[in-house]
Amino acid sequence: MRIILLFLIILSSLKSFAQTQTIDSLKKALDNYKKDDTVKVGLLYKYSNLLSKTDIRGSIQYTHEGIQLANKLNRPDFVASGDLMLSSFYGEDNKNDSCVFFGLDGLNTAEKLHLSKLFPNFYYRLGESYRLLHNYKQSVYYDNKYLNVASSEKNDTMILKALLLIISLYEGHGEWDKVKNLADRALPLAKAQKNQYALGRLFWSIGGEYRHANNFQQTVDNYHAALEVWKNLRNYPDMTFSLVLLSSIFDKMNNKDSTGWYAYAALDTAKKYKLKKEKEDAYAVLFHYHYEYKEYKKALEERLILDSMDDEEENAQTVQTTLKAEIKYDQEKKDLLALIEQKNKEAAVRRTKNLQYGVTTTFVLLASFLFYDNRQKQRAKIKIEKAYSELKTTQAQLIQSEKMASLGELTTGIAHEIQNPLNFINNFSEVNKELLVEMKDEMKKGNIDDANAIADDVIGNEEKINFHGKRADAIVKGMLQHSRSSSGIMEPTDINALADEYLRLTFHVLRAKDNSFNAIMKTDFDKSIGNLNIIPQDIGRVLLNLYNNAFYAMSEKKKTADAGYEPTVSVNTKKIGDKIEIKVKDNGNGIPQKVVDKIFQPFFTTKPTGQGTGLGLSLSYDIVKAHRGEINVNTSDGEFTEFVIQLPILV
Repeated sequence: MRIILLFLIILSSLKSFAQTQTIDSLKKALDNYKKDDTVKVGLLYKYSNLLSKTDIRGSIQYTHEGIQLANKLNRPDFVASGDLMLSSFYGEDNKNDSCVFFGLDGLNTAEKLHLSKLFPNFYYRLGESYRLLHNYKQSVYYDNKYLNVASSEKNDTMILKALLLIISLYEGHGEWDKVKNLADRALPLAKAQKNQYALGRLFWSIGGEYRHANNFQQTVDNYHAALEVWKNLRNYPDMTFSLVLLSSIFDKMNNKDSTGWYAYAALDTAKKYKLKKEKEDAYAVLFHYHYEYKEYKKALEERLILDSMDDEEENAQTVQTTLKAEIKYDQEKKDLLALIEQKNKEAAVRRTKNLQYGVTTTFVLLASFLFYDNRQKQRAKIKIEKAYSELKTTQAQLIQSEKMASLGELTTGIAHEIQNPLNFINNFSEVNKELLVEMKDEMKKGNIDDANAIADDVIGNEEKINFHGKRADAIVKGMLQHSRSSSGIMEPTDINALADEYLRLTFHVLRAKDNSFNAIMKTDFDKSIGNLNIIPQDIGRVLLNLYNNAFYAMSEKKKTADAGYEPTVSVNTKKIGDKIEIKVKDNGNGIPQKVVDKIFQPFFTTKPTGQGTGLGLSLSYDIVKAHRGEINVNTSDGEFTEFVIQLPILV
């Protein structure tokens, strides 16, 4: 009843301004209205709402003014409405922390005043904000409260909306039994409401549940149903993704023809509608398809296309870096010449003063002094130029020495690491040669069973050759990445956002490979850090390596740990004096103390053969050092590992 009264008050207060519907006329009415009362609050809110379509920051400003006036008038009901608007506006502006703050504040006020009509909007907004902040527990809590209100009001549209939100959360955390129950409840509602978008999403979810249960035919049926929905809606990005999903499921069914057909269909759709991200996904699927079916030439072509797509932006950055380096060198040269010129001017000033003081001296002494001063000036200039030349020479020698040392270390490591898979490949190839000779003899004798048995042995050996070939390929690729010069550009970067972004990225990639794995992710970011001058791509690569190692360690520990073990990774940032500190900690198996001193060496790895090249931490160490920082590790065998990065604020 109170909320109805609230809006009646606003409407009646604005009755005299009913004709001011455009944003310009409303702004004019607001400027001309001088009284501080509920009418002005309503005008501010209405203007903020209209302005949000073009100027979200302006909307936030005028809503704050309305809330301040509502507080001044002691109208908490108006304050609650303003908080709801601010929560929505901050959400649109991607300020999810502020969105949560005003959402909770407004909900608290609404609950005290029993403004129940506002509850659903607050619940929806808070659920969405916590989802974007990756707070799974709170997001589920508020989405369920939104669902409860919708159910009590028997509002099928709201119920369907709430179910879709909760299903997406359960999918992300692999809770497929809950996904199935909610999807079964939502599907009839979507059909009754003829909500095509909801149907497409639900067919995906149901297909994912069947895929998890290894019921591939039902998976195909649901993915096909989703594809038809996206076709009817002309939703080309989701069409492409459905084709990718169908290709991947036919791959699991060992249906080569369908796998290839849907992969090419995905690529054709992405090209036709100029979908860059979807085109990359399609090429990745095709690369996997051709590689798996041993069509290596086509696989190589697709790999090169993918690499070229990744390198486009990197090449542009390389050009910019080169230009900046040349500009910097020219500036240094100009600075040196300016210094020499300044020294000349100072010498000239001193010479003038000496002339003034030496008027009474003889011409011989004056000539001697000038000659000596000029010689000193020339010697000073020669010394400066010589020092500059020696500095440049020494710098070049140090760089070359460091490169040669690094090259020698890499060459030695590669020779050692790649020898094992090459030995396996050579040995199995020789064994296969002997087996094939035996197989030909058995076939000549008519011993088909013996020939088939030998053929099985050859196939097994070929699989081992393929495995060790991939191992050698991984080592070479890792070496190339390790030795590649950074082409990044130093730029002010939000280190907190970077750390959070790569944490989510790593987790999603791992989940795509193993959807049964889950982990708790805790973050504690120091907001006082601000922007840090770094190469974001390189520091991102460091974080990616640390996160990958953390998730791998926890995944391995979970295989043997008790049922109560909860994989947890913590990421903290903190400003300490003139440095910032980044900590990445996991509760995995830890690192044995006897090998801690070796972990930053190239090609050293604690992972089993075939699962790591030993270049990730070595590369990370080099990147941090290039930023004039430090990286260290704290660990306890069987309990935890914590990497600590310290970077200077002024690099």
